[in-house]
Amino acid sequence: MLFGNTARADDILQGRLDDIIPRNASLALLAIDIASGKEAIATGTVVKEPLVPASLVKLFTTGAALAYVERHGSPSMRTRVTRDGTYRDSELDGNLYLIGQGNALLTAKDLRKTAHTLAQQGIKKVTGNIVADDSFFDTNGLDRTYNGPGHAPAGALGIDLHTVALTVIPAESDKPPRVVLEPPNDRVRVAMAARTAMVKKSTIRTIQLDDTSYRVTGIIPAGGAAVKQRFPLKEPALYAAAVLHTMLQQSGIAVMGGLRKGKAPAGAVELAEIEAPELAKLVRDMNMNSLNVIADNLLLLLGAESFGPPGTREKGIKAVNEFLATLDLPEGEATIADGSGLHSDNRVTARFMARYLAAVAKKPWFETFFNALPQAGIEGTLKEIGYKNERFRVKSGRLENAFALAGYGVDWRGRDIAFAYIVNIPGGAALNLERSGAEVMRYLAEEVLE
Repeated sequence: MLFGNTARADDILQGRLDDIIPRNASLALLAIDIASGKEAIATGTVVKEPLVPASLVKLFTTGAALAYVERHGSPSMRTRVTRDGTYRDSELDGNLYLIGQGNALLTAKDLRKTAHTLAQQGIKKVTGNIVADDSFFDTNGLDRTYNGPGHAPAGALGIDLHTVALTVIPAESDKPPRVVLEPPNDRVRVAMAARTAMVKKSTIRTIQLDDTSYRVTGIIPAGGAAVKQRFPLKEPALYAAAVLHTMLQQSGIAVMGGLRKGKAPAGAVELAEIEAPELAKLVRDMNMNSLNVIADNLLLLLGAESFGPPGTREKGIKAVNEFLATLDLPEGEATIADGSGLHSDNRVTARFMARYLAAVAKKPWFETFFNALPQAGIEGTLKEIGYKNERFRVKSGRLENAFALAGYGVDWRGRDIAFAYIVNIPGGAALNLERSGAEVMRYLAEEVLE
């Protein structure tokens, strides 16, 4: 059985999950009445065993970041452009430095405005290089084991969540399709081995060779829909510098040098800055869409702000653990290994997570925390969960062998509850475990809890 307790309520949930979850799954569900602090339900095969929580780790990162702001004010994630050398008669005889502090939501529009600002300052020529400075973070230990745009590497400097998108647009029949690159980078090269034809089905495939080299193959229907694909960047800092280079050229500023990574000299003159979005927006975007780059960047930022730059995984984990230690939570039931939940060493019990959420509900920044979570069946990663209830605000997590939900809801009595539901099973990604999450929320909302 999935549930060791045979009380009526457990039998109801058992019946709902029998056809979804294999009996060899490790599963835990714990819900707490926030007002009283009492456990309303604690059930499953491994209630006291730490499990892989996947993206539920982002809830710890969110709380630690908001608690930091309460104590110290908002940390800066601004992006700056500085210069060395000499400036005379519209010519900069030196380098431009693009310096990041963790804003993964930097956009091409931001860099276009920056290039326009430099042009307005009278700069028409740069004799040196554009240098990408991402030294504010040391990302060692946050290497990705998963592929795809959702698993792009963290870093102090990057653009568009450290990804690039190629959109293949059909042309006239027998003509090669057109490719639009976002963000624009005049150093990117696309090998076109595709054509437009009078067919019904697209066979277009875009292959990433490296950050600046792509190959498009297949056939796209004439008059059909465009095909868009997004890719992670291996060197997001260099790509961001290349986008700035492109924008400078478009603004009439000639850059004679190349691109490289390096650290800006202490005496460099600041020419422009780009402010990052407010932290409330960052954590909302992060949790609504489970954005791993933002989460790990916030972990590194917490490390840098709490213990001095560069921000490292170890410093960030220390900052999160120090925050968790202030909440009087069960000891030995959580191991934090990153900010996103992608690291294989993350572990947490359902009890720890539920009690964490109940403790957070009493913090002055709780409204921001709560509003950063998707409404069940309405938005973000929970839009297609299969259960709609605007009174449930929940973070989901999915990995190859894990599925989890944790957040807040209201039971049939009108009680506010905090809950955590975690399932670990080999090959879980191939099962419809989201459906089990829908049944758990329905159960919490409709059945009698102690």
